[in-house]
Amino acid sequence: MNGKPADRWIVVAYDLPNEPSKLRVRAWRNLKKLGALYPPVSLCILPNTPQARKEVGQFRSEFKEHGTVLVMSADALDGQDSGVLSRMFQEDRRKQFEEIYEECQEFLDEISENLVNKKITYEETDELEQTLESLERWYKSVREKGYGRAKDSSKLETMLSRCKRALASFAEKAQPRGINKQPEP
Repeated sequence: MNGKPADRWIVVAYDLPNEPSKLRVRAWRNLKKLGALYPPVSLCILPNTPQARKEVGQFRSEFKEHGTVLVMSADALDGQDSGVLSRMFQEDRRKQFEEIYEECQEFLDEISENLVNKKITYEETDELEQTLESLERWYKSVREKGYGRAKDSSKLETMLSRCKRALASFAEKAQPRGINKQPEP
C-alpha cells in the first residue's frame, strides 16, 4: 500500500470456541500477520438501509466527542458470508417475534384472569388497550427492521388478532347494560 490509507477495508468477524484455545490463538496470529488491527471498540452490524444510515449518523454525532465511532460500509466477500449473516438476522428477528408472542400470551392470560376475578372495568379495559397498542407498535418496529421470516410474522399476526378479539369481547362486557338505550316516551 506504500503508506497510503485504504479506501476499502476488510472487516473479519469470527466466533471460535474458547477451547481448544489454539484455534483462537492461530486465528489471531494469522490475522495479525496480515496486519490486522484489533481496535478496542464494540462491533455491531446493521443492514445498510436509508433509515439505518440516518440513525447511525445521529448516533455518530451524539457520541463522537466521547470516544471512537467508526462507521463503515462492508460487502460480504462471497454469498456464503452473506447467507450466514442473513440467517443470523433472521434468528434475531425470530427471537424478537417469539418474545412478543409470549407477551401476547400473557396479555390473553390477564384478560382471562380479570374475567375469572370479575375485574371487568373501564380502567382495566383502558389498561389492556394501551398494552395491546404497545405490543402492536413493538411488532411493527421489529417487522420494519427486515429479515423477519413470513412464517414467524404470520404466527405473530394471528396471535395479535386473537388479542384484539379477546380485548373487544372484554370491552363489551365492561359496558354497563342499557347505556345506549333511548328513554321511552
